[in-house]
Amino acid sequence: MKNLLLIFFLFPLMLFSQEFEIGGGIETKAILSNENETPFWFHTNTNYAVGELTNLSATAGLKASLTYSKFKLNAGAAVYGRDGVAHNVQRRDLYLQFENSWLLATVGSKKQKEVLDGLSATNQNFLWSGNARPLPGILIEANNPFKISNTFRIDWGIGHYVMNDERYVDNTQLHYKRLGVITTFNENNQLTLGVQHYAQWGGTSPEWGKLKSGFKDFVNVFFAHTTEEYGIEGETLNKLGNHLGTLLLKYELKNTLGAFSIYHNHYIEDGSGTRWANFPDGLWGIYFKPQNQKIISSVLYEYIDTVDQSGISVGSGKDSYFNNSIYRSGWTYEENIIGIPFILFDKEVEINEENTAFISNRSKTHHFAVMGAFSKFQWKLKSTYAKYLGTYGKPLYPEWKYWYNFGSLSYKSEKLGTFSVLGGMDFSNVADTRVGGGIEYSYSF
Repeated sequence: MKNLLLIFFLFPLMLFSQEFEIGGGIETKAILSNENETPFWFHTNTNYAVGELTNLSATAGLKASLTYSKFKLNAGAAVYGRDGVAHNVQRRDLYLQFENSWLLATVGSKKQKEVLDGLSATNQNFLWSGNARPLPGILIEANNPFKISNTFRIDWGIGHYVMNDERYVDNTQLHYKRLGVITTFNENNQLTLGVQHYAQWGGTSPEWGKLKSGFKDFVNVFFAHTTEEYGIEGETLNKLGNHLGTLLLKYELKNTLGAFSIYHNHYIEDGSGTRWANFPDGLWGIYFKPQNQKIISSVLYEYIDTVDQSGISVGSGKDSYFNNSIYRSGWTYEENIIGIPFILFDKEVEINEENTAFISNRSKTHHFAVMGAFSKFQWKLKSTYAKYLGTYGKPLYPEWKYWYNFGSLSYKSEKLGTFSVLGGMDFSNVADTRVGGGIEYSYSF
């Protein structure tokens, strides 16, 4: 009892003898549209802060950090409130985090860091674009890439997540890892080669019952070994779980014009992807930040192709991206696509042994975005043309063509926060034109 009292009285001293910081923010948004569903870029890649039918949305967050001499402890929480979705109030972030000069360990759910000024249609990641709410789990990764020499650095990460939404295979587990080599030729030239791997495994299937989830099974998932999935007589050997991955090639160049980043995410869903049999599928992009930023501060173009899917062949091909015969909810969380948002998933379809909710996973997309600033105003424009071909099993005739457009103009006040007006317009050959507008306010401290 005396020890507990001693800890109680010393804790404030221990706390405030270190550097303690606390911050937070709020963001509110009101949207109107001529259709029930708002324009594409109003709700896409918002981490589900805004749904397709949302007209009012609010997000409130709080974070704190305690810095010691050699490490830092972080904690954070953020909550959504919005209409037009199944669950109006949900968490976005709820996490604890440890970090030092080389290690970052996160327990809980945390929104991914936004890259490329938020211009990318994918957040520069074919498999995790920010279109769905953050998953709960554990992630251990490099806080700073490990330096081998002045030329080479190693980036790495390993994680385990739980897909705790309502899905075909209940309580699906998700394994994640990445490894990358960063080569710095000089201060103006840098090349990154990286691979990331996700695998859905375990859980309980309404068709096959409890799927393999022991330690030996985790080893098979980790190394993508060929084995039995259900353990029944006569079963065809396959990889345990649903495996997805990408290879990243990124080249960064600085010159008198500014900074360029050219990148490619090659998508892998099975062995044919590792052989590049599905070329040119994947994400191709270029980002430019000019040296002179008087009007334009950054420009981006991306091309996303998912049409080939290793072609129509015997034994390997017709990969049906993001779909899976066992994990039939596929690469989704709360029925939102986790990766590139140009895969069409029908939330009204009841998934069973025969039905799949994937309308189209074959598409060609061109995405252009630009942003700039003048005085205290900041503006952003996005324009995206997507052609959807359906699936190999059920092609779309005619092909669905959409042209998504978005613009915003923001004014930032140092004391009052940021005020924004939003506009969006979507055109299509198979649907009525969607026109929407909105206002947004955000404040952080």
